[in-house]
Amino acid sequence: MKALEIDDDGVVTLLSDVLEDLGVDNARLLVAPAEDNRNVRETVIVDAEDEDAIRSGALVMLIGVRGRAALPALRRIIAHRPAAVAVKGNERELEAAAELLQPTGIGLVAVAPGLRWDKFEGIALDRVHENRVRENDGRFSDVPGDSPTAVHRDLFAIAQTTATLTNGHVVIEDPGNKVLAYSPASNDVDELRRLSILARRGPEKYQKLLKESGVYKHLQATEAPVHVEANPDAGLRERVAIGIHAGSRVMGYIWLQEGAEPLAANTDRIMVGAARHAAIELVRHRNEQSQSMREDRVSSLLSGTAQVHSQAQSAGIDPSKPAALVLISAGGLSQSAAGLQLRRGELSKVASIHAAAYRPGAVVGALGMETAIILPDLDPLKSLPAINRLVNTIVRDATTHLHFQVQAAVGPIVPRLDALHATLDHVRSVLKVMEATPTVRVASYSDVETTVLTKELLELLESRTTLRHAGIARLCTRYPEFALTLLTYLEFFGDVNRCAEELAVHRNTVHYRLRRACEVAGLDLHSADERLLAHLQIRLWTYAGTKG
Repeated sequence: MKALEIDDDGVVTLLSDVLEDLGVDNARLLVAPAEDNRNVRETVIVDAEDEDAIRSGALVMLIGVRGRAALPALRRIIAHRPAAVAVKGNERELEAAAELLQPTGIGLVAVAPGLRWDKFEGIALDRVHENRVRENDGRFSDVPGDSPTAVHRDLFAIAQTTATLTNGHVVIEDPGNKVLAYSPASNDVDELRRLSILARRGPEKYQKLLKESGVYKHLQATEAPVHVEANPDAGLRERVAIGIHAGSRVMGYIWLQEGAEPLAANTDRIMVGAARHAAIELVRHRNEQSQSMREDRVSSLLSGTAQVHSQAQSAGIDPSKPAALVLISAGGLSQSAAGLQLRRGELSKVASIHAAAYRPGAVVGALGMETAIILPDLDPLKSLPAINRLVNTIVRDATTHLHFQVQAAVGPIVPRLDALHATLDHVRSVLKVMEATPTVRVASYSDVETTVLTKELLELLESRTTLRHAGIARLCTRYPEFALTLLTYLEFFGDVNRCAEELAVHRNTVHYRLRRACEVAGLDLHSADERLLAHLQIRLWTYAGTKG
């Protein structure tokens, strides 16, 4: 098996940094490397039967073996003295391997059997790349005036997300075919992709072949994806490519190679979204805009102030046209703050690509604890079904590819963008209602309008503490059983039999409790006003108890 190596002399990453990113559940350091051997300069995938040379400073992923079965390969690897070797297995299974490596100064990392090697590699590469960019050697930063760290992170994130959604492998190039970013490699990459990553540029013979076929001419002329059939003689698998356009200017290209699985059915649409999203990032970095601008833009567009118009114009959005707001919550995740923030970032990338494919001017960013999507330039009569399909796709992909559950609330379409801020509280209320029903993944305001309004009414009553009937308050405090019986009776429209069935008591017990409730509270159930007041106040009492 051929190794994927990222050669970058002078740029180092501590092994401890890589392990920190992987997390203790995925990888444990069983043997620490020697003091002079803790820096990771590259990642290398090595098959257990592979005898290729390994350079010092490499983090070796030893695949094809587990536990004690790795010993023969480890004995061969020792002579090259890499920084560390990662092997699947637990501490007991790797006890002999640890004993072998302890005196060599080579680290040993125990990898959880359930962790895929491509995920391990991707996380390790992200850390190596991040430190490479901090060194600012210029090879990933050919966009004048950009922030290398930010553009690196964003483009690699787009490449990884696109690869995940399409089941393929992605390379992002600049207009001169220099590689800017790529998704983590695996066994099923072809020669072109492997050589492109190693050389940071597409090999000349392949570029010539593609240019002669008219592919680049097509990519420069249109924003539509182009499919390139497999060419076994040239070592090429099937590819989908798309140009990254900013107005009349081509900012680069995205290449998607088919992997072990067939490409996703909606690959073309995802590629369109990825190209639009990449164009925004490249232009943003060219203009030296900060990483937080997306969050600032979302907040500004929802502020209801004069900033809405200036922000809309800078984003190429017509503020006079209809728009809608979508909020996505992943707040139910039981994770550390850092882990939760990482997951929200991944969710934002997925949402950005899909939203850009639906509307070029879509704006995605964090809004408090939620991910906000602002969809401009809508048709008030026809767009809502399309928005629901878009949001369902985002939620599905978050479940399938990010492996966590989210809930999304779709707001109403408002006539103008500057009216969107008025829907924010309503959309957040939809999310709050959905929290009580985790199986509901997507809902619009109209789906839960009654529940939202009832909740808001109870919260309003809760804030007005003077609006309390003293007798009903006494009933709830001293005789809760009578109060709950009265509430059930009122909610079943005075049907004593249904009330008794619901409470699992005899109907005579219901009559007794109702009589006592009216005596304690001083109520006359023949009065519509008193029935309404009793219903609201006892509901408020149960609502406050549920919150407590």
